Amino acid sequence: MSLAAFPVDPALPGLQIASDHEEMRELLRRHLRPLPTNGWDIRDCRLSRVHYHRGDRCTLRYTLRLVEPRTGRERSQWATGLICADDRAGRIWRKLRAADPRQEVPQAFATFEPLSLIPDLEMLVQIFPYDRHLPTLLRLTAVPLPDLEPLFLSQFGSGDWRIETWSNEPVQYRPGRVAVLRHTVQAREALLATSEKKRFYVKVYRDEEEAEQAHRVLQLLRDRARVGGVTVAEPIAYLSGLRALVLGEVFGTSLQEILLQRQDAPAAVRKAARALAGFQREPVAGLRHHRLQDEVAALKRAGQFLEWACPHLRAQVEAIVSAVVADLDEVPPGPTHRELRTDHIFLDGGRLALIDLDSCAAADPLLDPARVLADLAGLSLRLDLADDDRCKAAARVFAEEYLRDAPGPWRNRLFLHYAGAVLKEAVDFFRHQEPHWPENIATLVEEARDALSRRVLWAA
Repeated sequence: MSLAAFPVDPALPGLQIASDHEEMRELLRRHLRPLPTNGWDIRDCRLSRVHYHRGDRCTLRYTLRLVEPRTGRERSQWATGLICADDRAGRIWRKLRAADPRQEVPQAFATFEPLSLIPDLEMLVQIFPYDRHLPTLLRLTAVPLPDLEPLFLSQFGSGDWRIETWSNEPVQYRPGRVAVLRHTVQAREALLATSEKKRFYVKVYRDEEEAEQAHRVLQLLRDRARVGGVTVAEPIAYLSGLRALVLGEVFGTSLQEILLQRQDAPAAVRKAARALAGFQREPVAGLRHHRLQDEVAALKRAGQFLEWACPHLRAQVEAIVSAVVADLDEVPPGPTHRELRTDHIFLDGGRLALIDLDSCAAADPLLDPARVLADLAGLSLRLDLADDDRCKAAARVFAEEYLRDAPGPWRNRLFLHYAGAVLKEAVDFFRHQEPHWPENIATLVEEARDALSRRVLWAA
Protein backbone atom coordinates (compact mmCIF):
# COMPACT_ATOMS: atom_id res chain seq x y z
CA MET A 1 0.00 0.00 0.00
CA SER A 2 1.68 3.22 -1.11
CA LEU A 3 1.17 6.33 0.98
CA ALA A 4 1.78 8.89 -1.76
CA ALA A 5 0.43 11.67 0.45
CA PHE A 6 3.27 11.29 2.95
CA PRO A 7 4.86 14.77 3.18
CA VAL A 8 8.22 15.56 1.60
CA ASP A 9 11.24 16.56 3.65
CA PRO A 10 14.32 17.42 1.53
CA ALA A 11 16.62 16.65 4.48
CA LEU A 12 15.18 13.12 4.74
CA PRO A 13 14.63 11.93 1.15
CA GLY A 14 14.28 8.30 2.22
CA LEU A 15 10.91 9.01 3.84
CA GLN A 16 8.99 8.59 0.60
CA ILE A 17 10.13 4.99 0.20
CA ALA A 18 10.05 4.34 3.97
CA SER A 19 6.33 5.16 4.00
CA ASP A 20 5.53 2.70 1.20
CA HIS A 21 4.45 -0.62 2.72
CA GLU A 22 5.24 -2.79 -0.30
CA GLU A 23 8.65 -1.27 -1.00
CA MET A 24 9.61 -1.58 2.67
CA ARG A 25 8.54 -5.21 2.75
CA GLU A 26 10.94 -5.97 -0.10
CA LEU A 27 13.76 -3.90 1.41
CA LEU A 28 13.37 -5.61 4.78
CA ARG A 29 13.29 -9.02 3.12
CA ARG A 30 16.58 -8.15 1.44
CA HIS A 31 18.42 -6.59 4.36
CA LEU A 32 17.21 -8.33 7.53
CA ARG A 33 19.33 -11.36 8.38
CA PRO A 34 17.56 -14.32 10.03
CA LEU A 35 19.07 -15.64 13.22
CA PRO A 36 20.37 -19.24 13.14
CA THR A 37 17.68 -21.98 13.27
CA ASN A 38 14.99 -19.49 12.20
CA GLY A 39 13.51 -19.16 8.73
CA TRP A 40 10.83 -16.51 8.97
CA ASP A 41 9.45 -14.91 5.81
CA ILE A 42 8.04 -11.36 5.85
CA ARG A 43 4.58 -11.65 4.33
CA ASP A 44 3.27 -8.22 5.25
CA CYS A 45 4.70 -4.89 6.40
CA ARG A 46 2.56 -2.10 7.85
CA LEU A 47 3.77 1.29 9.04
CA SER A 48 2.13 1.62 12.46
CA ARG A 49 3.82 4.57 14.17
CA VAL A 50 5.75 7.67 13.09
CA HIS A 51 7.77 10.00 15.31
CA TYR A 52 9.05 12.88 13.20
CA HIS A 53 11.42 15.82 13.79
CA ARG A 54 11.36 18.01 10.73
CA GLY A 55 14.65 18.33 8.92
CA ASP A 56 16.47 16.18 11.47
CA ARG A 57 15.21 12.61 11.94
CA CYS A 58 12.23 10.29 11.74
CA THR A 59 11.55 7.07 13.63
CA LEU A 60 9.16 4.65 11.92
CA ARG A 61 7.74 1.57 13.62
CA TYR A 62 6.67 -1.24 11.31
CA THR A 63 4.43 -4.15 12.28
CA LEU A 64 5.56 -7.19 10.32
CA ARG A 65 3.56 -10.35 9.74
CA LEU A 66 5.99 -13.27 9.67
CA VAL A 67 5.34 -16.78 8.42
CA GLU A 68 7.51 -19.85 8.98
CA PRO A 69 7.30 -21.60 5.57
CA ARG A 70 8.07 -25.04 6.98
CA THR A 71 5.16 -25.06 9.46
CA GLY A 72 2.90 -22.22 8.30
CA ARG A 73 3.16 -20.73 11.79
CA GLU A 74 2.58 -16.96 11.94
CA ARG A 75 3.68 -14.25 14.33
CA SER A 76 3.90 -10.47 14.53
CA GLN A 77 7.17 -8.60 14.88
CA TRP A 78 7.96 -4.94 15.45
CA ALA A 79 10.81 -3.40 13.46
CA THR A 80 11.91 0.20 13.93
CA GLY A 81 13.57 2.26 11.23
CA LEU A 82 15.56 5.40 11.96
CA ILE A 83 16.34 7.91 9.19
CA CYS A 84 18.55 10.87 10.07
CA ALA A 85 19.99 13.80 8.19
CA ASP A 86 23.75 13.78 7.47
CA ASP A 87 24.18 9.96 7.60
CA ARG A 88 23.89 9.87 11.40
CA ALA A 89 21.98 6.57 11.18
CA GLY A 90 24.95 4.92 9.49
CA ARG A 91 27.34 6.18 12.14
CA ILE A 92 25.03 4.91 14.91
CA TRP A 93 24.83 1.50 13.22
CA ARG A 94 28.59 1.15 12.99
CA LYS A 95 28.97 2.04 16.66
CA LEU A 96 26.25 -0.33 17.90
CA ARG A 97 27.30 -3.23 15.70
CA ALA A 98 30.60 -3.47 17.58
CA ALA A 99 28.73 -4.55 20.74
CA ASP A 100 27.19 -7.57 18.92
CA PRO A 101 23.67 -7.52 20.47
CA ARG A 102 22.88 -10.94 18.94
CA GLN A 103 24.22 -12.56 22.10
CA GLU A 104 21.41 -11.10 24.22
CA VAL A 105 18.21 -11.88 22.30
CA PRO A 106 15.92 -14.31 24.20
CA GLN A 107 14.97 -17.36 22.15
CA ALA A 108 11.25 -16.55 22.34
CA PHE A 109 11.92 -13.30 20.44
CA ALA A 110 14.61 -14.58 18.09
CA THR A 111 13.64 -13.83 14.49
CA PHE A 112 16.22 -11.58 12.81
CA GLU A 113 19.51 -10.05 13.85
CA PRO A 114 18.77 -7.09 16.13
CA LEU A 115 20.52 -4.48 13.95
CA SER A 116 20.61 -3.91 10.22
CA LEU A 117 21.34 -1.04 7.85
CA ILE A 118 19.46 -0.27 4.63
CA PRO A 119 22.08 1.76 2.74
CA ASP A 120 19.72 3.03 0.02
CA LEU A 121 17.60 4.83 2.65
CA GLU A 122 20.41 5.47 5.13
CA MET A 123 18.08 3.73 7.60
CA LEU A 124 19.09 1.94 10.80
CA VAL A 125 16.69 -0.94 11.56
CA GLN A 126 16.20 -2.35 15.07
CA ILE A 127 14.27 -5.56 15.71
CA PHE A 128 12.20 -5.66 18.90
CA PRO A 129 13.09 -6.21 21.71
CA TYR A 130 16.40 -4.59 20.85
CA ASP A 131 16.20 -0.82 21.37
CA ARG A 132 19.32 1.27 21.86
CA HIS A 133 17.40 3.71 24.10
CA LEU A 134 15.81 0.94 26.20
CA PRO A 135 18.90 -1.13 27.03
CA THR A 136 17.19 -3.17 29.77
CA LEU A 137 14.31 -4.28 27.53
CA LEU A 138 16.21 -7.32 26.19
CA ARG A 139 16.84 -8.53 29.72
CA LEU A 140 13.24 -8.03 30.79
CA THR A 141 11.88 -10.12 27.92
CA ALA A 142 13.74 -13.18 29.22
CA VAL A 143 11.74 -15.80 31.13
CA PRO A 144 12.29 -16.69 33.89
CA LEU A 145 13.95 -13.57 35.29
CA PRO A 146 15.39 -13.61 38.83
CA ASP A 147 14.64 -9.88 39.30
CA LEU A 148 10.90 -10.48 38.83
CA GLU A 149 10.25 -13.95 40.25
CA PRO A 150 10.13 -13.00 43.97
CA LEU A 151 7.97 -9.95 43.19
CA PHE A 152 5.44 -12.04 41.31
CA LEU A 153 5.31 -14.81 43.91
CA SER A 154 4.75 -12.27 46.71
CA GLN A 155 1.42 -11.36 45.08
CA PHE A 156 -0.01 -14.87 45.52
CA GLY A 157 -0.32 -14.50 49.30
CA SER A 158 1.06 -16.56 52.16
CA GLY A 159 2.27 -20.10 51.63
CA ASP A 160 4.91 -21.90 49.64
CA TRP A 161 4.09 -20.73 46.12
CA ARG A 162 6.16 -21.93 43.17
CA ILE A 163 5.89 -20.91 39.54
CA GLU A 164 4.57 -23.62 37.19
CA THR A 165 4.34 -21.67 33.93
CA TRP A 166 5.41 -18.21 32.91
CA SER A 167 4.79 -16.47 29.58
CA ASN A 168 5.70 -13.00 28.43
CA GLU A 169 4.31 -10.92 25.56
CA PRO A 170 4.70 -7.29 24.51
CA VAL A 171 1.49 -5.25 24.48
CA GLN A 172 2.73 -1.70 23.87
CA TYR A 173 5.83 -0.20 22.31
CA ARG A 174 6.86 3.35 21.54
CA PRO A 175 10.35 3.05 20.06
CA GLY A 176 13.00 4.75 22.12
CA ARG A 177 10.48 5.81 24.78
CA VAL A 178 8.58 3.05 26.56
CA ALA A 179 7.54 -0.60 26.27
CA VAL A 180 4.98 -2.65 28.19
CA LEU A 181 5.33 -6.40 28.69
CA ARG A 182 2.52 -8.62 29.99
CA HIS A 183 3.70 -11.53 32.15
CA THR A 184 1.20 -14.33 32.75
CA VAL A 185 2.24 -16.46 35.72
CA GLN A 186 0.65 -19.65 37.00
CA ALA A 187 1.82 -20.71 40.45
CA ARG A 188 1.04 -23.65 42.75
CA GLU A 189 0.98 -23.66 46.53
CA ALA A 190 3.00 -26.72 47.55
CA LEU A 191 1.16 -27.65 50.75
CA LEU A 192 -2.44 -27.19 49.58
CA ALA A 193 -1.71 -28.16 45.97
CA THR A 194 -3.85 -25.25 44.74
CA SER A 195 -3.04 -23.43 41.53
CA GLU A 196 -3.68 -19.81 40.59
CA LYS A 197 -2.96 -17.61 37.58
CA LYS A 198 -2.15 -13.89 37.69
CA ARG A 199 -1.10 -11.27 35.16
CA PHE A 200 1.48 -8.58 35.74
CA TYR A 201 2.65 -5.70 33.60
CA VAL A 202 6.24 -4.48 33.38
CA LYS A 203 6.66 -1.00 31.93
CA VAL A 204 10.15 -0.13 30.73
CA TYR A 205 11.17 3.51 30.37
CA ARG A 206 13.96 5.39 28.63
CA ASP A 207 13.99 8.25 31.10
CA GLU A 208 14.62 7.42 34.75
CA GLU A 209 12.95 10.61 35.98
CA GLU A 210 9.82 9.80 33.99
CA ALA A 211 9.75 6.28 35.43
CA GLU A 212 10.11 7.54 39.00
CA GLN A 213 7.39 10.13 38.43
CA ALA A 214 5.00 7.48 37.07
CA HIS A 215 5.66 5.36 40.16
CA ARG A 216 4.96 8.30 42.51
CA VAL A 217 1.72 9.16 40.72
CA LEU A 218 0.42 5.61 40.97
CA GLN A 219 1.29 5.48 44.67
CA LEU A 220 -0.55 8.77 45.31
CA LEU A 221 -3.64 7.70 43.39
CA ARG A 222 -3.63 4.19 44.82
CA ASP A 223 -3.56 5.58 48.36
CA ARG A 224 -6.51 7.84 47.63
CA ALA A 225 -8.47 5.02 45.99
CA ARG A 226 -8.38 3.05 49.25
CA VAL A 227 -11.00 5.40 50.66
CA GLY A 228 -13.22 5.22 47.60
CA GLY A 229 -13.30 6.57 44.06
CA VAL A 230 -11.35 5.78 40.92
CA THR A 231 -8.65 3.15 41.22
CA VAL A 232 -5.43 2.49 39.29
CA ALA A 233 -3.05 -0.40 38.79
CA GLU A 234 -1.15 -1.43 41.89
CA PRO A 235 2.48 -0.26 41.69
CA ILE A 236 4.12 -3.45 42.98
CA ALA A 237 7.68 -2.19 42.64
CA TYR A 238 9.97 0.20 40.84
CA LEU A 239 13.24 -1.39 39.73
CA SER A 240 15.52 1.60 39.34
CA GLY A 241 18.42 -0.37 37.89
CA LEU A 242 16.16 -1.62 35.11
CA ARG A 243 14.09 1.58 34.76
CA ALA A 244 11.05 -0.66 35.02
CA LEU A 245 7.74 -0.32 36.83
CA VAL A 246 6.04 -3.58 37.89
CA LEU A 247 2.24 -3.28 37.95
CA GLY A 248 -0.66 -5.44 38.99
CA GLU A 249 -3.54 -6.16 36.62
CA VAL A 250 -6.49 -3.79 36.28
CA PHE A 251 -9.73 -5.76 36.14
CA GLY A 252 -12.87 -4.97 34.21
CA THR A 253 -13.88 -4.13 30.64
CA SER A 254 -12.69 -1.05 28.80
CA LEU A 255 -15.28 1.54 27.89
CA GLN A 256 -14.23 1.18 24.26
CA GLU A 257 -14.96 -2.55 24.28
CA ILE A 258 -18.33 -1.94 25.93
CA LEU A 259 -19.24 0.54 23.18
CA LEU A 260 -18.21 -1.79 20.39
CA GLN A 261 -20.01 -4.77 21.87
CA ARG A 262 -23.14 -2.71 22.65
CA GLN A 263 -23.14 -3.93 26.26
CA ASP A 264 -25.58 -1.41 27.80
CA ALA A 265 -23.30 1.36 26.62
CA PRO A 266 -25.34 4.39 27.84
CA ALA A 267 -25.26 3.16 31.44
CA ALA A 268 -21.53 2.48 31.27
CA VAL A 269 -20.85 5.89 29.73
CA ARG A 270 -22.84 7.66 32.46
CA LYS A 271 -21.02 5.73 35.16
CA ALA A 272 -17.65 6.62 33.63
CA ALA A 273 -18.50 10.31 33.32
CA ARG A 274 -19.78 10.54 36.91
CA ALA A 275 -16.75 8.73 38.28
CA LEU A 276 -14.34 10.93 36.32
CA ALA A 277 -16.04 14.11 37.54
CA GLY A 278 -15.84 12.87 41.12
CA PHE A 279 -12.21 11.87 40.71
CA GLN A 280 -11.29 15.40 39.67
CA ARG A 281 -13.08 17.25 42.49
CA GLU A 282 -10.50 16.45 45.16
CA PRO A 283 -6.90 17.62 44.68
CA VAL A 284 -4.01 15.17 44.93
CA ALA A 285 -0.96 16.64 46.63
CA GLY A 286 2.33 15.88 44.94
CA LEU A 287 1.23 15.90 41.29
CA ARG A 288 3.32 17.93 38.87
CA HIS A 289 1.55 20.91 37.27
CA HIS A 290 0.45 21.23 33.67
CA ARG A 291 -0.34 24.92 33.40
CA LEU A 292 -2.06 26.95 30.71
CA GLN A 293 1.25 27.84 29.10
CA ASP A 294 2.10 24.13 28.85
CA GLU A 295 -1.21 23.37 27.16
CA VAL A 296 -0.80 26.29 24.78
CA ALA A 297 2.62 24.95 23.78
CA ALA A 298 1.13 21.46 23.22
CA LEU A 299 -1.63 22.91 21.01
CA LYS A 300 0.84 24.89 18.95
CA ARG A 301 2.99 21.78 18.43
CA ALA A 302 -0.05 19.84 17.26
CA GLY A 303 -0.98 22.66 14.89
CA GLN A 304 2.51 22.87 13.42
CA PHE A 305 2.59 19.12 12.89
CA LEU A 306 -0.75 19.15 11.05
CA GLU A 307 0.36 22.08 8.91
CA TRP A 308 3.37 20.05 7.79
CA ALA A 309 1.40 16.82 7.26
CA CYS A 310 -1.51 18.55 5.47
CA PRO A 311 -0.31 21.89 4.03
CA HIS A 312 -3.69 22.52 2.37
CA LEU A 313 -5.26 22.75 5.85
CA ARG A 314 -2.76 25.31 7.15
CA ALA A 315 -5.17 28.28 7.27
CA GLN A 316 -7.92 26.33 9.06
CA VAL A 317 -5.53 24.83 11.61
CA GLU A 318 -3.88 28.18 12.35
CA ALA A 319 -7.29 29.78 12.89
CA ILE A 320 -8.43 27.03 15.27
CA VAL A 321 -5.26 27.13 17.37
CA SER A 322 -5.37 30.94 17.55
CA ALA A 323 -9.02 30.95 18.63
CA VAL A 324 -8.50 28.33 21.34
CA VAL A 325 -5.36 29.97 22.71
CA ALA A 326 -6.98 33.42 22.78
CA ASP A 327 -10.00 32.31 24.84
CA LEU A 328 -8.46 29.90 27.37
CA ASP A 329 -7.67 31.11 30.88
CA GLU A 330 -5.76 29.62 33.80
CA VAL A 331 -8.16 27.80 36.13
CA PRO A 332 -7.84 25.95 39.47
CA PRO A 333 -6.24 22.59 38.64
CA GLY A 334 -7.48 19.11 39.47
CA PRO A 335 -6.04 15.62 39.00
CA THR A 336 -6.09 15.07 35.25
CA HIS A 337 -5.06 12.08 33.13
CA ARG A 338 -4.31 14.36 30.14
CA GLU A 339 -4.27 11.56 27.54
CA LEU A 340 -7.60 9.94 28.43
CA ARG A 341 -9.28 7.71 25.86
CA THR A 342 -12.05 5.15 25.99
CA ASP A 343 -9.52 2.29 26.10
CA HIS A 344 -7.93 3.83 29.22
CA ILE A 345 -11.20 3.61 31.20
CA PHE A 346 -12.12 0.23 32.74
CA LEU A 347 -15.39 -0.62 34.43
CA ASP A 348 -15.75 -3.49 36.88
CA GLY A 349 -19.18 -3.50 38.47
CA GLY A 350 -19.52 -0.19 40.26
CA ARG A 351 -15.80 0.59 40.15
CA LEU A 352 -13.89 2.59 37.58
CA ALA A 353 -10.16 2.27 36.91
CA LEU A 354 -7.76 4.30 34.79
CA ILE A 355 -4.61 3.03 33.07
CA ASP A 356 -1.61 4.66 31.33
CA LEU A 357 -1.21 7.54 33.76
CA ASP A 358 2.31 8.63 32.75
CA SER A 359 1.03 12.11 31.81
CA CYS A 360 -1.16 12.58 34.89
CA ALA A 361 -0.83 16.07 36.38
CA ALA A 362 -2.64 18.85 38.20
CA ALA A 363 -4.24 20.59 35.22
CA ASP A 364 -7.47 21.98 33.84
CA PRO A 365 -9.88 19.08 34.55
CA LEU A 366 -11.73 19.66 31.27
CA LEU A 367 -8.76 18.31 29.32
CA ASP A 368 -9.98 14.79 30.19
CA PRO A 369 -13.62 14.89 29.02
CA ALA A 370 -12.48 16.80 25.92
CA ARG A 371 -9.98 14.04 25.11
CA VAL A 372 -12.60 11.31 25.63
CA LEU A 373 -15.02 13.12 23.30
CA ALA A 374 -12.27 13.54 20.70
CA ASP A 375 -11.44 9.85 20.99
CA LEU A 376 -15.08 9.02 20.27
CA ALA A 377 -14.96 11.24 17.17
CA GLY A 378 -11.80 9.47 16.03
CA LEU A 379 -13.19 6.03 16.84
CA SER A 380 -16.17 6.67 14.57
CA LEU A 381 -13.78 7.36 11.68
CA ARG A 382 -11.40 4.49 12.44
CA LEU A 383 -14.20 1.94 12.51
CA ASP A 384 -16.15 3.53 9.64
CA LEU A 385 -19.18 4.11 11.86
CA ALA A 386 -20.45 7.16 9.98
CA ASP A 387 -23.89 5.59 9.67
CA ASP A 388 -23.82 4.18 13.21
CA ASP A 389 -24.70 6.59 15.99
CA ARG A 390 -23.00 4.62 18.79
CA CYS A 391 -20.09 7.01 19.19
CA LYS A 392 -22.21 10.12 18.73
CA ALA A 393 -24.77 8.91 21.26
CA ALA A 394 -22.02 7.99 23.70
CA ALA A 395 -20.49 11.47 23.32
CA ARG A 396 -23.82 13.16 24.08
CA VAL A 397 -24.38 11.03 27.18
CA PHE A 398 -20.81 11.51 28.40
CA ALA A 399 -20.84 15.31 28.00
CA GLU A 400 -24.28 15.63 29.60
CA GLU A 401 -23.39 13.49 32.59
CA TYR A 402 -19.96 15.02 33.16
CA LEU A 403 -21.35 18.57 33.06
CA ARG A 404 -24.48 17.81 35.12
CA ASP A 405 -23.14 19.43 38.31
CA ALA A 406 -20.40 21.55 36.74
CA PRO A 407 -20.41 25.36 36.90
CA GLY A 408 -21.87 27.13 33.87
CA PRO A 409 -18.55 28.42 32.46
CA TRP A 410 -17.26 24.85 32.22
CA ARG A 411 -19.47 24.18 29.17
CA ASN A 412 -17.91 27.09 27.28
CA ARG A 413 -14.42 25.92 28.17
CA LEU A 414 -15.20 22.35 27.15
CA PHE A 415 -15.86 23.48 23.57
CA LEU A 416 -12.41 25.11 23.46
CA HIS A 417 -10.62 22.10 24.90
CA TYR A 418 -12.58 19.78 22.61
CA ALA A 419 -11.41 21.73 19.56
CA GLY A 420 -7.82 21.37 20.74
CA ALA A 421 -8.27 17.68 21.60
CA VAL A 422 -9.65 16.97 18.12
CA LEU A 423 -6.50 18.47 16.59
CA LYS A 424 -4.41 16.16 18.79
CA GLU A 425 -6.58 13.27 17.63
CA ALA A 426 -5.86 14.27 14.03
CA VAL A 427 -2.12 14.15 14.77
CA ASP A 428 -2.58 10.60 16.06
CA PHE A 429 -4.19 9.62 12.74
CA PHE A 430 -0.96 10.58 11.01
CA ARG A 431 1.41 9.15 13.62
CA HIS A 432 -0.29 5.75 13.42
CA GLN A 433 -0.74 6.00 9.65
CA GLU A 434 -4.42 5.14 9.89
CA PRO A 435 -6.07 4.18 6.59
CA HIS A 436 -7.22 7.27 4.66
CA TRP A 437 -5.50 9.54 7.14
CA PRO A 438 -5.47 12.65 4.89
CA GLU A 439 -9.25 12.55 4.41
CA ASN A 440 -9.91 11.75 8.06
CA ILE A 441 -7.62 14.55 9.27
CA ALA A 442 -9.60 16.97 7.10
CA THR A 443 -12.82 15.68 8.69
CA LEU A 444 -11.40 16.16 12.19
CA VAL A 445 -10.19 19.68 11.41
CA GLU A 446 -13.72 20.49 10.30
CA GLU A 447 -15.02 19.01 13.56
CA ALA A 448 -12.66 21.27 15.51
CA ARG A 449 -13.98 24.30 13.59
CA ASP A 450 -17.54 23.24 14.38
CA ALA A 451 -16.66 22.97 18.06
CA LEU A 452 -15.74 26.65 18.13
CA SER A 453 -19.22 27.39 16.78
CA ARG A 454 -20.85 24.82 19.14
CA ARG A 455 -22.18 22.86 16.18
CA VAL A 456 -20.94 19.45 17.37
CA LEU A 457 -23.56 16.77 17.96
CA TRP A 458 -22.76 16.12 21.61
CA ALA A 459 -23.73 19.73 22.35
CA ALA A 460 -27.33 19.21 21.17
